[in-house]
Amino acid sequence: MDIFQSEEEQVESIKKWWAANANALMLGVGAGLLAIFSWQTWNENKRTHTLEASDVYQELTKVIQEDKFDAAIVLANQIDKTYSDTPYAALAGLQKAKALLNTAERKAAVESLEKVASNATNNSLQHIARIRSFRIRIADGEMKSVIVDIDAVIKEEGGINPGEFVGQYEALKGDAYRLLGDVEKSRNSYIVALRSATLERRLLQLKLDDLGPPPVASFAGEVATEIKAESEK
Repeated sequence: MDIFQSEEEQVESIKKWWAANANALMLGVGAGLLAIFSWQTWNENKRTHTLEASDVYQELTKVIQEDKFDAAIVLANQIDKTYSDTPYAALAGLQKAKALLNTAERKAAVESLEKVASNATNNSLQHIARIRSFRIRIADGEMKSVIVDIDAVIKEEGGINPGEFVGQYEALKGDAYRLLGDVEKSRNSYIVALRSATLERRLLQLKLDDLGPPPVASFAGEVATEIKAESEK
């Protein structure tokens, strides 16, 4: 026998089911629509937020080009405070360091670069910021501490992988040793840097040549001669 004896019984059954489940069904549909609306609103707000950060950053680059460094620092701080969750925060940190250098605030410039090196989500920006901070510190006479920090990066301490920037780190280490008067360690660092260098090969070769010839029969001298010959091909 069929469960339902007539169309009237089927309609009545549907009415009873709807009466029992309507509230739960409507709540479920409402929750789903609310979730979709909230997601769309969040995405739109995020897009607007990023566009606002872009506008402020464009103004920052403009005032930097106009040598309005005090204004640049203000704008960079605004981005750091309001738009730290956007990619423009790291870029603003690099620009801020440039402005600080031009206002003779060298320690503050290093701090800005170190913050980018620690917080940037882009790995390349991290290395660019770290290398720039090392250059400033070397210029300020912190050769020994920079060498220690560079060695830590090269050894991948703290989860830092130098990757394609290893040549730039080694070149900086060569500069630091050179300023300390340690010609042999400077030469060795330049040689290692030259092995992995691309755009900076000529500059590195000039630095290496400027150190003079290595001691006869030294391993460094043999390697330097080999690399120089390769670079001249």
